[in-house]
Amino acid sequence: PDLKAAILMKAAWMTGKGYKADTRTKVMLDNISGWGKDTFEDIIFNAEVIKRVAGDSYCHIIREKGTGTLINLKPLDPGSMVHIVGKDGRLIRYEQTSKVKDNPNKKFNVNEIFHLSHNRLADQIHGISDIKAVEQTILADNESFEDIKRIAHRQARPMIMFKLGTDDTSKIAAFVKKMDAATNKGENIY
Repeated sequence: PDLKAAILMKAAWMTGKGYKADTRTKVMLDNISGWGKDTFEDIIFNAEVIKRVAGDSYCHIIREKGTGTLINLKPLDPGSMVHIVGKDGRLIRYEQTSKVKDNPNKKFNVNEIFHLSHNRLADQIHGISDIKAVEQTILADNESFEDIKRIAHRQARPMIMFKLGTDDTSKIAAFVKKMDAATNKGENIY
């Protein structure tokens, strides 16, 4: 939850001031709807969050045929995107692996994808997720939290060992049931 809050706050800070554009561009951006229920601000906020979580974020740039005017930006799942790179190390195109059996991968020209890459180093073709950088610290912190919780629970409600003077399983079961019920209610037994 702490990491999620930090990523969301950073994205809100980055995108929260909105954008400045001339009237024509503003009208165009106001009509962008992403997958159908997004606004341009939603798409940019999502792209900022996803680039930090996944290392890269992608949107399909949809243009009007003939004029080339931008009509939509549709967010894409970064887990389905593949970079096709030439021998010279330059990006040739993007491919989206199909999530439906027997459907071919979708191929996109470089100028058909709005791509944000996070912390990309040197000649790497993908960005680096913030989560990778802090994953071990978060896991260790959670493990420590669970250990302290268990210790505190044992201090507040200590474990008791009983030695019973019988081998009769019905008497043992009855005693266990009675003691567990009393312990769970926090009541003394007389």
